[in-house]
Amino acid sequence: MTVTAPPAPAAPSVRSVRQWAIAIAQSLACTALGFLFFLINFGMLLEEFSDNPPEGLLAMYGVDALVGVAATLAIGPLRFVPPGPWHSVVHLLVAAAAGISGWAWVAAAIGLYRLGVRRRLLLDGVAVLLVAGMSLTAMVLDARTRGIEPGMLELTTMGIIVVLVLIPLLMGHVVGTRAELLTSLREHAASADREREAAQHAREAAEREAAALVRERDADDARVRAEERSALARDMHDSISHHLATIAMHAGAMSYRDDLPVAELRRSAGTVRDAAQQANRELRTVLMTLRTSGGDTPLATVPTLTDIVERCREEGQDVELTWDGLTPEDLEGADRSTVVTLARILAEITTNAAKHAPGAPLRVMLSRTGDSVQLNSRNPLPENASRAPTSTGHGLLGVQERARLLGGDAEHHVREDSFEVEAWTPW
Repeated sequence: MTVTAPPAPAAPSVRSVRQWAIAIAQSLACTALGFLFFLINFGMLLEEFSDNPPEGLLAMYGVDALVGVAATLAIGPLRFVPPGPWHSVVHLLVAAAAGISGWAWVAAAIGLYRLGVRRRLLLDGVAVLLVAGMSLTAMVLDARTRGIEPGMLELTTMGIIVVLVLIPLLMGHVVGTRAELLTSLREHAASADREREAAQHAREAAEREAAALVRERDADDARVRAEERSALARDMHDSISHHLATIAMHAGAMSYRDDLPVAELRRSAGTVRDAAQQANRELRTVLMTLRTSGGDTPLATVPTLTDIVERCREEGQDVELTWDGLTPEDLEGADRSTVVTLARILAEITTNAAKHAPGAPLRVMLSRTGDSVQLNSRNPLPENASRAPTSTGHGLLGVQERARLLGGDAEHHVREDSFEVEAWTPW
C-alpha cells in the first residue's frame, strides 16, 4: 500500500527581514558549535599523536573543516527553499556531510529535522543510508590511515550514528504530524462554519418563504371575506330596494286618492310603517361601498332552502333537510337578509359535501331557538381522505363571514368519522 505524505509546511518568505535574521543567526550558531566540536576532535588527534599526526589524517581534518563550514553557513538560508525535489536534494547533501565532517553534525541535524517534517518514508530511508554510508567510508579511511583494520568499534559507532540520525528525523515527523493535524482541524472548523452559515441561510430562506405563504394566505382570506361582504351587500341592497318601492307605492296612493276610506288609509299606513321598519333593520348591515360582480345570483332569484335541496337530489346527491321549531312558511316571513344568508350557507355546504364526500349522505337541520336560527350539517368523511380534492377553505370562510355580518357566527369541525358545520344568525 502506498502512503501519500501530506504536503510539508510552506517555506518562510524570503522577503521577511525577521526570517533572514533568524536564518543568519542559525548559520552562525551552527558554525560556532561545529567549530567547537572540530576543536575538540582535533585536540584529541594532536594529543593522540603527540602533536605530530599523520599527513593523511591532517588532510581528512582539512576536508572536515571545509565541508563543515560550507554546510553550517548554508543551513540557515536553505530554510527558504520551498518543499519539493530541490528541498530534498540540498538537505540530503547537508545530512550526508555529517558522515565526513564532525563540524557539520549540528547543521546535519537541522537538515534531517526538516526532511522529517515532510513525513516521507522513502526520503527518511535515503537519509539514513546516506549518512551511514558516508560515516562508514570515513571511518574505514581513518582506520587505514592509522594503519589498523576496521573492526567492532566501527560497527558500534555505526549503530550510534544511525540512532543519532533517527532522532531529528522522528522529531521532524512529530512536528509535521502536529502541523497536519492543526491544518485538518482548522479546515474542519472552517467547513463546519460554512455548513452552519449555509444552514442559517437555508433557515432564513425557509422563514421568508413561510412568511410569504402566510401573507398570501391572509390576502386570499381577506379577498374571500371582501367578496362575501360585497355579495351580501348586493343582496340586502335588492331587499331594501323592494321595501322602498313598497313604501313609495303606498305613499303615492295615499297622496292622490281622496276617496279612500279610513280603514284603507290605516292599512296602507301600516304597510308603509312595516316596510320602513324592515328596510331600516336591513340597512344597518349594508356595507358602505357596493361592488358589482357577475358571479352572484340577484336576490329576486335566490332559491329557497327547499329549492336547493330539491336541486341537489335531482343531481344525485343524498341531502335531507329537517325543520325544528319553524316551518318554510315562517322562514318566508323572516328578514330577507336572514333568508338569503341561510340560502347561501346551505348552497355552500351542499357544494362542499359534493366535492369532498361524493356519494355520502348529507344531513341538514334548521332549528329556531328563541331569537336565533341555527343551521347544522353533518356528512361522513370519505373513506380515502388522502385522495380528496385539495381545499383552500375559502367557502367555509365565506359561510362564517356571512353569518358574522348579520351578528351570528359559523364553525366547522372534523370529528372521527364526520365533517360538521354549525352556523347561526339572529332571527
